[in-house]
Amino acid sequence: MPHDINAAKTVAVDREYYWRPIATCPAGVKVQLINRMYGVAVYGQYRPKEHFWTHWAPLPVFRKENDGQEPDSGV
Repeated sequence: MPHDINAAKTVAVDREYYWRPIATCPAGVKVQLINRMYGVAVYGQYRPKEHFWTHWAPLPVFRKENDGQEPDSGV
């Protein structure tokens, strides 16, 4: 998974991983949430009655093959 560093050298981004529209977000489970205008993401649970969030993303997982130092937790 390639990543880039922005010109200010303050952010690493994956240009192949995108925010999803909030209308597709599952309610009540842990996800990444963001308001596009404010630009700061948080981990939390989406509640449809809250209208602050504009986009969401699922959490990353560890690859099945790990380095043998820790068990795969499935998250």
